[in-house]
Amino acid sequence: MDQTLKGHCDVLRAKGQIFEDRYRTFSQDVVVETMLLEGYACSEDLAAARGEAREAISRFSRAGLGFRTCNGENLYDPVEVACFVKAAALEGDDYWERRYVATLRQFVTDLASLAPRRASLVYRRHFDAANMTPGETRRLRLPLPLVNRHAGVDIVPELPVTAISHRMSDGRLEARVAVGDEAEIAIGAQIELDLGQPAGDAPPEGDLYLRSREGWIVITPAVTELAGRLASAGARQADAVRAFWEYLIETFIFCPIHYDAVPVETPLDWVLEHRVYDCQLASALFCALCRTHGIMARMVGGNFLYRRSPTNHYWAEVWNDDNGWTPVDFIGWDLSRGGRDNEWRDRFFGQTDARLVTECLPQSFTGAIGVNIPDAWVMVRTISGDGVEMRLSGLDGTNVYRDRVSLIYRGE
Repeated sequence: MDQTLKGHCDVLRAKGQIFEDRYRTFSQDVVVETMLLEGYACSEDLAAARGEAREAISRFSRAGLGFRTCNGENLYDPVEVACFVKAAALEGDDYWERRYVATLRQFVTDLASLAPRRASLVYRRHFDAANMTPGETRRLRLPLPLVNRHAGVDIVPELPVTAISHRMSDGRLEARVAVGDEAEIAIGAQIELDLGQPAGDAPPEGDLYLRSREGWIVITPAVTELAGRLASAGARQADAVRAFWEYLIETFIFCPIHYDAVPVETPLDWVLEHRVYDCQLASALFCALCRTHGIMARMVGGNFLYRRSPTNHYWAEVWNDDNGWTPVDFIGWDLSRGGRDNEWRDRFFGQTDARLVTECLPQSFTGAIGVNIPDAWVMVRTISGDGVEMRLSGLDGTNVYRDRVSLIYRGE
């Protein structure tokens, strides 16, 4: 098995994932904490879970998982670790299915079985102030729910004492803050909302959801050629959408991405060449394929509402004259073990569970958060108390910001 895993990791590297020593800057302890959220969030014995996760890292390291040693400590790239776990599964190792897939399925089934009527969230963003100058004023932003995507929304902002002013608008809390000598500046919100889905909006007139260039949605000749191969120009919309879904599920590996490796001008050509995507790039590629056939499609962002893992996420929506905006979520790749389980494959094709929606691109978005993000960065997601922490860090380990999100259900 070890030689087989080495071979598959080499294949994954060849497909475009860049795994180099410059990314390997995180301790084994940090990586273990990311694995706890992915594969053990439902476990009652986290001490035992940490032990099993450490053993898995050791086993994968012997099989070819990259690391570098600094001052006697092995340092890893969390993106590389997550990709290697999936690469191993594709060659028959059961760790990903037994831990990661099983945990995600439990999140989904637990939310469905509980059928809560209302959710209460605490969403706080802690900005690192190390690169801020005392005395300057910063305009900082936090995602908030889009009001038209939720019913019964109630938001109470949480502001630092140094806040000069603040404004809440659809999808964002914006605060003007005077920088002092604090290590972090935190803004937050207590959010309550109903989990029933209100009626979606209708598309505006014009080509807003058919444009060939919008953020990561960039239609190139390669994208157009693929769309034409998958569905003829005269194909029914439902058939074309299904063909795009099937191809993306069957052909690509759903895994984290080093975004500094993705060319901004032609991001989807990179995806097509390397056959890997995360939730954001998968949604962008699906939207691009739809738009080449004149099918309106858009990207949506927010957070899962799984009690043990309310992490951030992207998915797509496609317009259907009969049903309005219809969701398509490529987390189905993970749920179905890479498309191998039909029961789970289409769980989020045409429907999703309850989500916190904070962006509906290109019109509704959080926007610039108020601090600089390095060209090369890593998002580290870990368990934090009764919720999660999502920390965006540079490769040198310095924090840019960290989000802490927790939630409870009402009316179960």
